[in-house]
Amino acid sequence: MSFRKIDYLEWARTFMGRSRCDLARANLKHFTHEDLGLTLADIDLTIPDEQGHEELRAFIARRHGVPPARVYVSNGATQGIFLTCAATLERNDEVILESPNYEPLYRMPLEMGANVKMLDRRFERGWQIDLEELERRVSRGTRAIIMTNVHNPSGAATNPEKMRTIGQIARSSGARVIVSEVYLDNAFAPGHKPAASYGDHMISLGSLSKVYGLGALKIGWIVGPEDVIERVKVIQDYVVGGLGGPQQSIALAALRKSEPLLARSRETIQRSVRIVAEWMKKHEEVRWVEPEGGTVCMLKLPPHVDALELSTVLREKHGTLVVPGDFFWIKGFIRVSLGVDEDVLRTGLRNIAAVIDQLSSPKP
Repeated sequence: MSFRKIDYLEWARTFMGRSRCDLARANLKHFTHEDLGLTLADIDLTIPDEQGHEELRAFIARRHGVPPARVYVSNGATQGIFLTCAATLERNDEVILESPNYEPLYRMPLEMGANVKMLDRRFERGWQIDLEELERRVSRGTRAIIMTNVHNPSGAATNPEKMRTIGQIARSSGARVIVSEVYLDNAFAPGHKPAASYGDHMISLGSLSKVYGLGALKIGWIVGPEDVIERVKVIQDYVVGGLGGPQQSIALAALRKSEPLLARSRETIQRSVRIVAEWMKKHEEVRWVEPEGGTVCMLKLPPHVDALELSTVLREKHGTLVVPGDFFWIKGFIRVSLGVDEDVLRTGLRNIAAVIDQLSSPKP
């Protein structure tokens, strides 16, 4: 099996963390051990269970309303995507995938030999999934519907009623719904639930990397039917031999403090949304769909401004990093992080406006 490079991850490794004004990272500013109330004595240096700390699995299971046997603790969300695709897909299986999308959600089923069909989320429809279009695209050959909630890269949220309907559409054709939910805990509206809580044909992928600001832990999870979890356990023996005890004990501490941590995260993001909304009023040539959660938003550029060119000029001339929408299969947009300090966001927005003006000026 050969694997081609994932362009977005290659770009991220090359440029993220190297700019004075980094609006590309999707995670919040990291929490510290003081924020978590942890000392070294609180961190388990052993490996209690090769398949994930028993108490950590139980905690995740309770949050999803399922038994612990339906939980697998992964080495971050990206490994969770890989293991889930490997456990659920066969060559030539049909997969329906939202677009714009997070590139690993496209590359991994493709590398498994699946046939990927795109389902457009349109800016004009608030980046929402069109249920009628989904019903038309689902066929007897569809084995999985893959999506994100909250949506990456736009920040649009799929409400519980729509998620339940997506599950019903999938069940009618014998398909599974695989949902990356790394942003879901930061949804602004109450009542959102993990996809796995809607039925055993629904699979939730989560992690602590984004709204918890703990990406360095490389802790994620898969919550799905027991047969999928059992296949994941077999496949993981070929990929990684289990997670370290320190990672798992810190993850458990973070989840136990999830309420105050998430309150701080939402306060940060909602403050940033207000800042961007104020900026948008002064720059009517730029448009957006105001995000409903997560840590990022998508800005629609004026028609004559190329996102790749704008991002290059921002990076090289202004020390500002944004993600071109091209990495999410959509042109004319940039993704901007909302999880940064206020001064960084305001500086970045000023630089974006300046480069738009520069690229809009008539060429001599």
